[in-house]
Parts: sequence; C-alpha cells; structure tokens
Amino acid sequence: MSNPLLEIMREASGRKWCMTPYCTACGSLKFRNKLKELAGPLGGPLANALEDLDIKELTSIPKWQDGLLIAVIDLPISMQLEGILRAWLPKACGDIRFADYVLFRIVKLLPRQSDIRREWIETCMAMAVDVKDFSLVESLILVLGQDARMLPELMTIATDYARTSGQMRRVLLSACNLNVKMA
Repeated sequence: MSNPLLEIMREASGRKWCMTPYCTACGSLKFRNKLKELAGPLGGPLANALEDLDIKELTSIPKWQDGLLIAVIDLPISMQLEGILRAWLPKACGDIRFADYVLFRIVKLLPRQSDIRREWIETCMAMAVDVKDFSLVESLILVLGQDARMLPELMTIATDYARTSGQMRRVLLSACNLNVKMA
C-alpha cells in the first residue's frame, strides 16, 4: 500500500504546486489544502503517513525537504511530532542526508530537555563520528551550540575541517565562540 503523503508530494511535484515553507506569494495553499484533507480534524492520518514514510521513496521526490517540513509544521497536534521522530530515528541511520535535514530543520526546534531531541543528537553524533560528513558535523555544531564543546570527538572533526574551510571556521566561531586558525 502506498503512503498517502508521498502520493500528495508526487502530485504536487507533477503539477508544479508550490511547496515552499512560509511562501509569501501563495502560502503553498494547494499543497497545504491536500495535507489538511489527509490530516482530518485531529491529524491522525497525516501523522500515521509521516511515521510510515519510506525514506528512499521520500528522498526521490523533488523538493522533498520542503514538503516534509510543511507536513510537520501543519500537524494539528504538535505532540504528534515526538512519535513521528521516534519512528524515523532507526530509518535515519540509513540515510545521512535525511538525518542531517531532520536534525537541522526539525529536531533543533525541540526543547533542550526533550528525550527525543537527545536521542536524535546521539544518533547523528555516532553517524558524524563514523563517516565524518561535513554537513552533519556542521549541523550538530549549530544545533548544540556551546554544548558541542563538551564532545571531543565532534570538536576534533570540526576543527580539522575548520583548518581548511572558512565555512566551518565561521560555524565554530558563531556557535561555540571558538577561533580556529587556517592550516
């Protein structure tokens, strides 16, 4: 059985509907109205579709990031997000771009004391240390801010990148107040 959210996203892509979050021209209304139809009054069907996403299918859709963010933003009950993030966590390990995007655009908005936020950060941290992915390291530094300084493995990778990357130097300076010299 296909996922109704993915069907809506494919339709939006095929019909060239705007899926830009916070679009000031159209508000992405065609796409958002379809999401609202799926969600119903309490959002259960939309939340279920989000939980059941096949990450490979999702990431094959053009502008999947924008569509995903709008779907999450439009959940009528914000508490549904925790269950969705919990369902995505094991799937995230198989797709570093998905994990990076969710961490930076969704997880960072959660309260610092949130258990699911902590679990996402731990999972992404393990991935970043394992593969040393520049973007994921950068996202972790930005999400953690000063707290990143307490993670020596992450800071070693970030400072190694900063020796040759102006972008990582700026991230470390703004998020951690750490000035790294070029190599």
